[in-house]
Amino acid sequence: MPKHPPRREQSPTGPAAGIAEVWEDAPAILHLDIDAFFASIEQLRDPRLRGRPVIVGAGVIASCSYEARRKGCKAGMPLTEARRLCPEAILLDGHAQIYRCFAERIFEIASRYAPSMETYLDEAYLDLTGTGRLHASFREAGIRLRAEIRRATGLAVSAGIGTNRMIAKMVTKTVKPDGFALLPPGEEDRFVLSRPIGDLPGVGRAVGPTLWKLNVRTVADLRELPEQALRGLFGRALGRALWERARGRDGRIVSEREVPSSIRRETSFHQPTIERRELIGMLHYLSTRAGREMRRLGLACRTVRVHLRYADGVSDARRSTFPSPTAVDQQIYGRAELLFLSLFTRRAAIRNVGVELSGFGPASGEQLDLLGGEERVRRCDLEHGLDRVRDRFGFAAVLGGPSLELVERLPRDAHGFVLRTPSLTK
Repeated sequence: MPKHPPRREQSPTGPAAGIAEVWEDAPAILHLDIDAFFASIEQLRDPRLRGRPVIVGAGVIASCSYEARRKGCKAGMPLTEARRLCPEAILLDGHAQIYRCFAERIFEIASRYAPSMETYLDEAYLDLTGTGRLHASFREAGIRLRAEIRRATGLAVSAGIGTNRMIAKMVTKTVKPDGFALLPPGEEDRFVLSRPIGDLPGVGRAVGPTLWKLNVRTVADLRELPEQALRGLFGRALGRALWERARGRDGRIVSEREVPSSIRRETSFHQPTIERRELIGMLHYLSTRAGREMRRLGLACRTVRVHLRYADGVSDARRSTFPSPTAVDQQIYGRAELLFLSLFTRRAAIRNVGVELSGFGPASGEQLDLLGGEERVRRCDLEHGLDRVRDRFGFAAVLGGPSLELVERLPRDAHGFVLRTPSLTK
């Protein structure tokens, strides 16, 4: 526990409600984290699961309840190990579309509190800087936001406020689950000094073991290392970032990220399979789902990446780049199929398959082939027509091509095939 912890507050009438908030003109960033996101939604949907260890995932844990975490379970852990640690855990495949709806509702509420917000799978950063006249205080804004989210969705969220992104996230971590804390300007240095080294952003599986060997256990220990030494150990950019973060500084801005770095659609099979028609059908379906999301954002991609994970844990991936950006599903799938066939060379069943699109540019900037341009225009018009039908009647309203192989194999709803989805996609 830090010597100078942030103020933890649970309600406007809580013990710290009367403490004066001195913020003045300093930046103010609010970090919002949905507690045990997928597992909490499953417990909300089925009251019988409340208070019990719940694990959501296929192959590995995508999300687990705090009851399961107390047994040692954590995200990314193989389900075989999770079953050993917590035999009584309830394992669920998950419902990606439902989780996405909850996330969108939470972020819609949060967007009313700040002019700029950056969202991820289960967390968001809100830039409250300059909104002093809008909110009575940042403390009250954080408390009010959490209460509004709980009323609207029934979910608990944790939040922290600090003068930069890193501080806000570290503050949130001290009060999870279902807590709120605020660290006023000027307290960053003392707060960061007392934190374990693992709490510092950038200290993960690659950096952590190296620092551990150097007997660096806290941020205070890290400060003893010169910047030049950190650059030598971890490279110029990361070394400099670690040196700055050890002093409570983080210059990253909150950006709405209108153009994502990638769009990824993946799933695990209910049973690992070696049947090529089923694998190709799933690859086609995932490609069309990724293409639909890309066109919704008005984008075209240059790079397609396909990854496989076999039942024995072996993974492989390959990517390919188009000469010019495309938003046509037929072209995206055609390239994805070639990548898949070049990857699928082992005599082992496949557990997971995924398609990722990247290298985005505006769809209006697509360059038409001089020979096949007219056909490509027709394909684009057809894609947009199918998109309009699916927007109105659901994605499952129109299925075609190799995706039809899945009709007799998987259940469907208005959103499409019900998949075993290990995580919401990027």
